[in-house]
Amino acid sequence: MTGKKFTAIDRFLPNFAKSERARPEHLNELARMSAEAIGAVIEEIDEGVLIADASDPNLPLIHANRAFETITGYSRNEAIGKNCRYLQGSDRLQPEIARMREAISELNPVAVTLRNYRKDGRLFWNSIRLFPLPAQGKMTYLVGLIRDVTDLHLSAERIDQAEHHDQLTGSLNRYAFVERLEALPMRSVQLPVIIKINVAQFEDINTSYGFDVGDALLQQTAQRLQALGPDLIARTGGDEFAIACIVDRREQAVAWLDRIGIALGQRFTLPGASIEVRFATGFVIGQAGDNAISLLRQAGTALHHSRRTRLREVKEFDTVDQRRSVQRQRLTNELQQAVANKEFLFHYQPRVDLRTGALIGAEALLRWNHGVFGLQRPDRFIELAEDTGLILDIGHWGRCEVARFAAEVNRHRETPLHFSVNVAAIELTHRDIVASVQDAVNESRADPAWLTLELTERMLAEETPKLMAIFHQLRELRVGLSVDDFGVGYSSFRYIGQYPLTEIKIDRCLVGEMSQSPAKRIIVGATIEIGRELGLDIVAEGIETEAQKDAIRAMNCPFGQGYLFGAPVEPDVFKALAGTTSDSKTSDKAPR
Repeated sequence: MTGKKFTAIDRFLPNFAKSERARPEHLNELARMSAEAIGAVIEEIDEGVLIADASDPNLPLIHANRAFETITGYSRNEAIGKNCRYLQGSDRLQPEIARMREAISELNPVAVTLRNYRKDGRLFWNSIRLFPLPAQGKMTYLVGLIRDVTDLHLSAERIDQAEHHDQLTGSLNRYAFVERLEALPMRSVQLPVIIKINVAQFEDINTSYGFDVGDALLQQTAQRLQALGPDLIARTGGDEFAIACIVDRREQAVAWLDRIGIALGQRFTLPGASIEVRFATGFVIGQAGDNAISLLRQAGTALHHSRRTRLREVKEFDTVDQRRSVQRQRLTNELQQAVANKEFLFHYQPRVDLRTGALIGAEALLRWNHGVFGLQRPDRFIELAEDTGLILDIGHWGRCEVARFAAEVNRHRETPLHFSVNVAAIELTHRDIVASVQDAVNESRADPAWLTLELTERMLAEETPKLMAIFHQLRELRVGLSVDDFGVGYSSFRYIGQYPLTEIKIDRCLVGEMSQSPAKRIIVGATIEIGRELGLDIVAEGIETEAQKDAIRAMNCPFGQGYLFGAPVEPDVFKALAGTTSDSKTSDKAPR
């Protein structure tokens, strides 16, 4: 037996006795082994072996082997006579210690893993198994086997870190947050508060300062939130964090929100930048026993409403938000199906020459032919389509459809009609709009000059070299560019001369209130005069009465659109209308 190594003494004698090959003479031979022989075996085992005197309440050690010295750094002479708890140092608040005490008192074996400390003070994770050795109903000795499992423990920690934590910030990930939120101890009268926080305009920060600065911002945000001492903190998305706090009263939840606002309201000093950052915040106050996933979802709904406010106001979840959220999700699903099933169409509102009354073209107005609710106007779904990115598919289809319709209407016309169609802001940043228009005219064989893209003033307010280049490329295709609803929102006459526009559409509100407001009449007049001097087409929207038509025409506005001339109509109706208009009544000046 000398020279052999055994991983544990309990793997030798007990298992040998149970072996099918263990004959009585073998067992008798083992029984006659001397104490010195057994001691020699114990010395060769690669696990630390401790034997304590169980007749003494303090359980002093009476034996320790060579492996114990190697693992702990203590010599056996330093260990003999002490209770092995000295290996725990001052780290006594370990639940496994209570398990050991209970097992010893009941004369039961036990296996636990403890934090222990070597003689030089270094921490190691100790896997210890205790075996009471009773005699005549009393425990006489306590045998312990110890093994250094530090490497295994650290490997498990690394796996846990990878599975449950965000690598950039060290915070929990979303899945671990939900799991641990469910496990948080809470009295029935306590309230769970879930707070979700989002970095406003984080994409702009990444673009302006670089991704390293964006990463540093996320790390500092997590550090500031962690320093407040919440029960849980997680990074639940790219620039989104979640916090869980257990409170006794609603006032404490409000106090948490105030503390978070103060912590995140201070400037962030980042590599190469010092910036102030605004955060959107949504929260929900639940009840003990509420589903963790539902609470996180509700806080997310409140965050969504905070993000939609101009100043990123703190928003609390309520049932109205929940109904809106459910409706929004349902509408999103239906909108996705509508894109796949081509459930969209255009109605065309006539545009006329105010001098002759001749039809010169139309604005293409998008409609959704919903399978249950029928024809839906764009104000019911356009905003959602833009938020979800579905507008990219809808917009490309729309340009192709309007170009196809223009080619069909103008096939036999001596003087063509012109058609305008709206463009969403996201299409200028997330799509090659020039290529989309080129595809539309190539497929339809329409003349690009028959088409005008209507832009909002907000698009023009966000001037960039890239945007200006796109507009010039579109004009090189001979496609018209119109600024829609001019006179409200971001109005500025500088856009007129700065961008390669071909048309200005005066907002219907200005036209409708012009007779009651001298200021609005002056704005309309100035717009017409400046546009005419710059060679731009001017279209007055929302003309509904003869008086409005006469007033606008007297101000030398060339073109008009509104219910006085016709409501938006289906394609076949518009084709019939265009077919009944003779070329002799067609305007001698068609829009560009």
